[in-house]
Amino acid sequence: MAIVTALTQGLTPNNDHEFEVNKLLALPWASQFFISVAFVKETGIAKIAAALQEKNDVSQIFVGICNGITSKQALAKLLSIGVQPYVVDMGTQSSIFHPKLYGAIGDQKATFIVGSANLTASGLGDNVEVSSKIELDLSDKSDSEFASDLVTPFQNLIGQFPQNVFQVTDDALIDDLFNDGRLEDENIKRSASVSGSKSPSGKSVAIPALPLHRRKPPSLPKPAPVQVAPSPAQSSAITPASGLVWSSKELTERDLCIPTGGKTNPTGSMILKKGLLEGIDQRHYFKNNVFVGLNWSPDPSPSKRHLLRATANFEIVINGISNGNFDLRLTHNSKTNTKTYAQKNAMTQIHWGEAKPIVAKRGLLGKHMSLYHLGGNRFQIEIT
Repeated sequence: MAIVTALTQGLTPNNDHEFEVNKLLALPWASQFFISVAFVKETGIAKIAAALQEKNDVSQIFVGICNGITSKQALAKLLSIGVQPYVVDMGTQSSIFHPKLYGAIGDQKATFIVGSANLTASGLGDNVEVSSKIELDLSDKSDSEFASDLVTPFQNLIGQFPQNVFQVTDDALIDDLFNDGRLEDENIKRSASVSGSKSPSGKSVAIPALPLHRRKPPSLPKPAPVQVAPSPAQSSAITPASGLVWSSKELTERDLCIPTGGKTNPTGSMILKKGLLEGIDQRHYFKNNVFVGLNWSPDPSPSKRHLLRATANFEIVINGISNGNFDLRLTHNSKTNTKTYAQKNAMTQIHWGEAKPIVAKRGLLGKHMSLYHLGGNRFQIEIT
């Protein structure tokens, strides 16, 4: 039968995670050690380095990356003591790899520390943290099943999602992860940025989001209709929408200009539809509300005078990493006597131009795009 005790770091004297994790790593009967945490820093590794190095050949560690905290120094420290960690990149900023689990497992016993403490100096000693220390008798069926249920789901990730979960085996890979903006440098304090951090290499990593098992949320009531301008003639009196002005449904090959076959010719543009924004008239919303403050002018070709053109500046942020700013062209079809207009189809599109190589990546399929108006002709596109 399991024995459970409370670990209330910062609230109870001599009750810290540094002591308990080191004690865990010293258990003589344990044949394997397991750690899975969201954040790792070099100062955290240093607190358990000596004990961990003694068990490096039987230790397995899962670490979250792309979270603004886990550092290149921490992973380098793990390699230096003989531990090759598995890193977990969720592939999206809408979810975070956030478990805190430390375990020692033997033939007849297992002990786990499950709670809130990350593998950082603060998590192991400075913060107020609460965990449960669970001592298991593996001859007991329920205890054995509990131990397996804790560890097996992490181990099952290995090889199943190789772009999201992979082992760090050398310093060159650490450098690549840092240059891609997926690890931090503990010697550099980054300032907060509304537009996302910038990777040293100036590029983002477009990998698929790691699939998660989520309970389906209940249906939400339909929001009140958004007030939009009924015609271009009234647009000059409308205040441009600001902040988050639009979110897409799951991105498709057509949206991202990804060819579906050898003979497919991508258009290079994305039609702006309703997406997740209910209660709007997609024929007018983008031209008359989102982009109303831009300088629109008819196409110079006589046969295309109905196509209104404008240009705006867009910062493109993918998975929390800024890819820079681009002046992108917008086109709005002003004809109101067409079948397309009568069927209430979308009439506005954005041309990817020089940003096409950044968005035309299969790793972004199925993700969502959000559009923010930052003021004037400045916008931000975020894909997560």
